[in-house]
Amino acid sequence: MITKTISTVFITFFLYTSVFAQSLSKSIDFLLKDTLFHDSDVSLAIYDLDADSMLYTYRENKLCRPASSLKLLTSVVALERLGRDYTIKTSLYEKKNISGGTNLYIKGEIDPLFNEDDLLDMLATIPKKISVDTLFADCTFMDSVYWGPGWSWDDTPWEFQPYISPLMLCGGCVEVSAKPSSKGEPPIVECTPKSAFYTIVNEAVSYVDSGSKFTILRDWLENCNTIRLRGDCNAPKSEKMNLYSSQNYFITVAKERLSEKEVDIKHCAFAETPTDATLLHQTEQPIADVIHEALMESNNLCAEALTYHLGALFGERPVHQKMGPEIIKAFLDYTIKAETEYNIADGSGLSLYNYLSAEMLIKVLRHAYHNSDIFDVIYKSLPVSGVSGTMKHRTKNSSAYKKIHAKTGTVKGVCTLAGYVQATNGHTLAFVIFNQNSMNSHAVRMWQDKVCTLLCK
Repeated sequence: MITKTISTVFITFFLYTSVFAQSLSKSIDFLLKDTLFHDSDVSLAIYDLDADSMLYTYRENKLCRPASSLKLLTSVVALERLGRDYTIKTSLYEKKNISGGTNLYIKGEIDPLFNEDDLLDMLATIPKKISVDTLFADCTFMDSVYWGPGWSWDDTPWEFQPYISPLMLCGGCVEVSAKPSSKGEPPIVECTPKSAFYTIVNEAVSYVDSGSKFTILRDWLENCNTIRLRGDCNAPKSEKMNLYSSQNYFITVAKERLSEKEVDIKHCAFAETPTDATLLHQTEQPIADVIHEALMESNNLCAEALTYHLGALFGERPVHQKMGPEIIKAFLDYTIKAETEYNIADGSGLSLYNYLSAEMLIKVLRHAYHNSDIFDVIYKSLPVSGVSGTMKHRTKNSSAYKKIHAKTGTVKGVCTLAGYVQATNGHTLAFVIFNQNSMNSHAVRMWQDKVCTLLCK
């Protein structure tokens, strides 16, 4: 009797899944007739994680540019190989020199979330009114190549493409805020963090309608840290932009903050920390926090920091940019058992050289789902439809509201979405949508949202 009951339940479950898959296929087939695909392409893969079966595929093996959806793969591999207890450290050391003076060493490991408060906490361990012979920046963790292969040179000076170094302060960026003052006068400008490392040239005017657009830009083409304000400032505006040479930016601000507490720094230089130096302070950034920022806010620096730390598993110093992608490729080859060609050039999806299939990323999502230590971190870090992150303004007025946890990806001509859906039958579905070769990103997102709404039903 028990065997018969189990068989009946299994057959009912199989029939239900089969009928649902057929209905879903017809609905998505209809959506694929949209005029959007007269001049663009899409790859799709949808997987029922509870039934452990593929529900729908369309050109799932086609190689596509994943854009920031690649951060899902990077985050899963980071948790798999580094572990959820892993931390990224920034450390302050002291070493007495032969003459009896003091040298300080700040050693970095590309902490993407290290901010000015962290710096002040670190420097608070140094007594006031002391004299320091040399403040050293230890940047031996990685090589001097600050951008990944296939990154677009004209994406600078914006914050999403920072100059990567072992010592990152505020993501290697400065936030410049301006608001109008009296009519015809220059706007009021505030910068965070404050530093003499960059120069502000305020050529803008307040409340004048000459037709000149108000802009805040850095002289990036010459690798210059001069920030110019131009045009008509008729409303408050803020821009966060990168600064050339993030390691020099870090050490300059550190020296300035020490000077404010009357610590005399005679010299600044770059050197490796001696093995017998004394540890004074250490900031440890949990990997879960880095992954949360990488996925929720699509922070490229966070994803690249994870990639470099994967590369550090080779045990070599300095870590070279290509090492991290090699670890990710090994995961795809031996854990996911990728069956098609692909290319991984970085960890953030910024590179024009990244190519991945929807079928491969579905396997990554399935692997994460069946490993609780990975899934717990990933699922909590993904943007939620209509609620948070890069999904905050999507599907608010549909049945998909709050039911999608997914990573978006957008570069020119590419719009991707990948993650998990909670269906009304209680099943968790994994899905990957790679839209390619479309200039109308708004129309693409609307189409993706229709697919997600179908999955929720």
